[in-house]
Amino acid sequence: MLDFSFEPYRLEMIEALKNFIKIESVKSAGQPNMPYGKGIFDALMYVQSTAERMDLDCVNLFGHMAYVDYGEGEETLAILTHIDVVPKGEGWTLPAFGGVEKDGRIYGRGAVDDKGPAIAALYALKALSDNCVQLNKKVRLIFGADEESGWADMDFYKQHEPWPDIAFSPDGEYPVINSEKGLLHVQLLLEAEPVTEGVYVTSMNAGTRVNIVPNKADCFIKAPLDIIKKSIMAYKCPIGAELVCDDAGEGLVHITSTGKSAHGSRPEQGVNAAASLITYLGTLPLCAGAISEGLYDLATLIGVNVNGEPLGLDVTDKSGRLTFNLGTISLSGGTLKVGLDIRYPMSLTKQQVKEKLETGFAHFIVSYPHTLDAHFVPEDSELIVKLKEAYTEITDEPAYCVAIGGATYARAFENAVTFGPVFPGQPSVEHGPDEYIGIDVLIKNAQIIANAVIRLCE
Repeated sequence: MLDFSFEPYRLEMIEALKNFIKIESVKSAGQPNMPYGKGIFDALMYVQSTAERMDLDCVNLFGHMAYVDYGEGEETLAILTHIDVVPKGEGWTLPAFGGVEKDGRIYGRGAVDDKGPAIAALYALKALSDNCVQLNKKVRLIFGADEESGWADMDFYKQHEPWPDIAFSPDGEYPVINSEKGLLHVQLLLEAEPVTEGVYVTSMNAGTRVNIVPNKADCFIKAPLDIIKKSIMAYKCPIGAELVCDDAGEGLVHITSTGKSAHGSRPEQGVNAAASLITYLGTLPLCAGAISEGLYDLATLIGVNVNGEPLGLDVTDKSGRLTFNLGTISLSGGTLKVGLDIRYPMSLTKQQVKEKLETGFAHFIVSYPHTLDAHFVPEDSELIVKLKEAYTEITDEPAYCVAIGGATYARAFENAVTFGPVFPGQPSVEHGPDEYIGIDVLIKNAQIIANAVIRLCE
C-alpha cells in the first residue's frame, strides 16, 4: 500500500506537463534519426531530459521511442504511454499547444491522451525512487512515439527489445479495461475521368486523421447558386450539422459543413461534418459518372450511420457494438479518397468485416493501412486482481472490468491491460477541442500508478 504523499511533487508535475504540451508532437515527415518528425523527436528529448534530472536513466531507442527502467528482477512490468498526439483540429477556445492552466485544469492537445498520464507515470517512478521502494521486478516506463498513427514504434521495439511479462497502459479509463475491439483503418480509392458537364462536385476536403470525427468539411460544386441555397435551406441534417453555401465564382458554389469532434472510437459522441456533407450531396441530382456514383455509394452505404448498419456490420456483443467513423475524405481532379476507422467486436473476425466492405464498395479499391486484432485478458488474472486492489486502495471505490473500442498499446502484448487515466463519470475529451486533465486527476493518477507498481512488484 502506498504510504507517501505526492503533494511535494504537485507543482513540478504541473510545470512539467504544461511545458510538455507546448511541444507540438504531431507525426510529420521523417528525418535522419527522427523517424516520426521533429516535433515527436523534441518530445522524446523532453522526457529524456526530464527523467535524467530525476536521476532516472532514460534510453532513446533511435527516435522510435524512449524508456526508463527502475528496479531489478527477472521479470518486467511495463507501463505503456505515448508522447505523440493527433493534430489540434478546430473549435479550440484556448491555444491547443499552450499548456494553459485554468480553473484547476491543464488544457492542451495531449493533456489526457497521453502526455498527462506519461508525466504521472514518470513521477510515480521518481516517488518510488525517492522513497527507496524495493521491487522484485524491473519496471520499464515506455514513451511511445507512433501510437496515434501506425504503431511502427511498437513494431520496432518488439523486434529489438525483450517483451515485458506483464504491462498496463494508462491510456483509456478506470477501473480496468481488459477487452478491446478489433480495429481496421480502411482506405477507399476511386480514380476516374473528372466530369465537366452538368451538376458535379469538383473538390472536397475533410478530416486530418481517420480516428477523429471531423468537425469541418467543405466542397465545391458546379451548380446554380440559387438552387443550392434553396436546397440547403430546405434540408435538415439528420444529426444536426450546420450546412451553409456561398458563391465561389465561375459557376461554382462552396458548401461548408460544421459538426463536432470526438474520438473515432466513439463517433456517436460527435457530429460528423464529412458524413453530413456526403449525405446532403446524396440528395442532389449529380450528373452521371464514376465519381458521382462513388459519392452516392458513400451517401448510401455510410451516410450518417455510426455502426455500419447499411453494410450489415451492426453487431454487438459483450465487448460492445461495432463503430464506424468516416474520418477523412478528399476529392481532387478524378481522385476520390476516403479514410474509415472501424472498431469491431470480438464475435466478428477481421475477414468478415473486410468481406462486407469489399462487397459494398465494389467501385473502390479497398486497402487497410493499419489493423489490430481484438484483445482480451481474463478478469481473474493476477495482473487484473492486483490492479483492482491498487485502484480501490487509493480511491475507496469498487473496481471492475470494462470493454472499449479504443486501441491502446495494451494489445501489443498478451498479458497487458489498460488502466486509467479517466475516472468513471468523467467526460471523454481526448481528440476534441479544449482537451484537458484536472490537476487533482493528474496527481491521483500518479498515486494509483505508484500503488499499482507496489502491488505488482513488491
